[in-house]
Amino acid sequence: MPIKRLLRTLAVCLPLLVGILGGVPMKPEEIEELMHDLNAPKITVTIPGESENGDDPIDDPPDGRN
Repeated sequence: MPIKRLLRTLAVCLPLLVGILGGVPMKPEEIEELMHDLNAPKITVTIPGESENGDDPIDDPPDGRN
């Protein structure tokens, strides 16, 4: 198991453990929903920058005007 995934799992489970030991009530359905949400894939939308669009900038216009 990669260390990043282990740390993420601990970051989620340790507060739940502290809550249980402190007496904070949480329904099993809420815990199941939380774990499901954490394992759901995330969608990321990226917009390419000017240098990533594949077009080189034109230094001089084709008709000779500046």
